[in-house]
Amino acid sequence: MVICRDLERVRTMSRLDASAFTPTEDTVGLDPIKALGTLDDTTRANIIGTIVGHPKSAPSKKELEYYNPSVAASTLTDHLTRLEEVGLIEVVECDREGLERGQPYRFFQLTDAARELFDRNNLFEPNAYRAMFAEVEKTDEIEVAEAIERPGSQD
Repeated sequence: MVICRDLERVRTMSRLDASAFTPTEDTVGLDPIKALGTLDDTTRANIIGTIVGHPKSAPSKKELEYYNPSVAASTLTDHLTRLEEVGLIEVVECDREGLERGQPYRFFQLTDAARELFDRNNLFEPNAYRAMFAEVEKTDEIEVAEAIERPGSQD
């Protein structure tokens, strides 16, 4: 019996305290509880971390695949769709004209509402993620992908 109660207490302690996540004017259209609940999935949280840590805050799918190698491309697409549905990320595209074949033109970035929600709740601090990101060894192909200009770049 004691073990069961202790186990339940641990489960309760590891849940987010939803009362601290109340909507503000900046998060209109974003349900903070639903959005943060979506991040209960480790892969989705890692994707957000990758976006936050990316030097331009907007990685391409190719870059997301590189930085999350254990995630199959189709699974990554499913996770990106879910993150977009709850309003945490948005897709930005650049004009394909002038791009070389195979260069990315679609990028994923946090929505303003997501960044505000994370800032308000001390989640996904950009400097910490960028410092970790800087330590990752990159292939030439990924360095080229990172150098591509993004529309609405948040540099």
